[in-house]
Amino acid sequence: MNFLRQPKWWMRVIAGVIWIPFAGEFFLRFLAPVPMLPRYVEAGPYGVRANMSNQTYRHQTPEYTVDLRTNSQGMRADQEFSIASPADTKRIVVLGDSFSMGYGVNIEDSSLQLLQDQLEAKLDCEVEILNFSVSGFGPSEELVVLEAAAMPYKPDLVIQYYTSNDPVDDARSNLFALDGDHLRRTNETYLPAVEIREFLFSFGLYRWMAGESHLYNLLRDMAGSKAKQILATFRSRGSEEASESSDPIEIDGLTAQETLTLAILSRIEKVVRNGGAEFLILSIPVRQSRSKFKETFPDLSGDLPVVSPIPLFNQEDGEMLYWEKSHGHWTPLGCRLVAQTLADAILDRMLLGPACPESGE
Repeated sequence: MNFLRQPKWWMRVIAGVIWIPFAGEFFLRFLAPVPMLPRYVEAGPYGVRANMSNQTYRHQTPEYTVDLRTNSQGMRADQEFSIASPADTKRIVVLGDSFSMGYGVNIEDSSLQLLQDQLEAKLDCEVEILNFSVSGFGPSEELVVLEAAAMPYKPDLVIQYYTSNDPVDDARSNLFALDGDHLRRTNETYLPAVEIREFLFSFGLYRWMAGESHLYNLLRDMAGSKAKQILATFRSRGSEEASESSDPIEIDGLTAQETLTLAILSRIEKVVRNGGAEFLILSIPVRQSRSKFKETFPDLSGDLPVVSPIPLFNQEDGEMLYWEKSHGHWTPLGCRLVAQTLADAILDRMLLGPACPESGE
């Protein structure tokens, strides 16, 4: 019997093809919801990714629903910033990824907003925090943005958020490489799938799917993770082969990826200090359990200025500091402890100078 010539058989196949995604969506939405964290990212003017400007969208997971808004400069902020700093205002530039962008919390509960509130209360003056973070960024992209876009704002302080996957991000981007102890630019652009994303986001149906479809977000995350692994492996092998004939810098106990990232961070510090600003790195711990956290910052020399929230995290006696049913960003409590860590370091080291004089003095 030839099934291909049976109209009813074809109707069943078509019905099954249509029904499967609906059934998958129903199952995920009501029985096993997945994180839905759409990224409104486009090609920036400096060869790397940038947040789409003037956007308002929602992130939702089984644990939270929050709103994200970007200003005309692509920063997560409810205000605009002039190039010239207002009088009697301390200005901070922040570089990082989704942690510093504030995924997982509304803007008023983010680590940067809480940091601004604490500094203004302690210093008795206005503080501006310009958030240049983009989800997925590594230090390579952050260095490009720092030199091209952030330093013209003449910050008093630059804060770098470091995550454990930054070395992999730097290898994957292939924007910089080490020749001996010299850091050189190897590619002008790193825009992974940005053109495709921009094209898809021009359609309302796709924007709806990115923000509302559990099945789509599950498949997108699975495909994205696999693509990142493949690209990172390919780029790492290419870098190793290219360096075989040279004399790459070596630091005992560090991988080639970590060595490259440290060189990039050192370049970031040099750019910052040449611009007359202070520099501080926040090392983001890896959560192993609610009461156990691992430090992953690779600097063994202690030359880079680094702080970690682990001492404050350890005092919370198992409270939930990282969301556990999504991509592991901080809860409002985690953000508050990070803000306290940064505020204490900034004030103790006087990285923003002394408190502002009272009016009329």
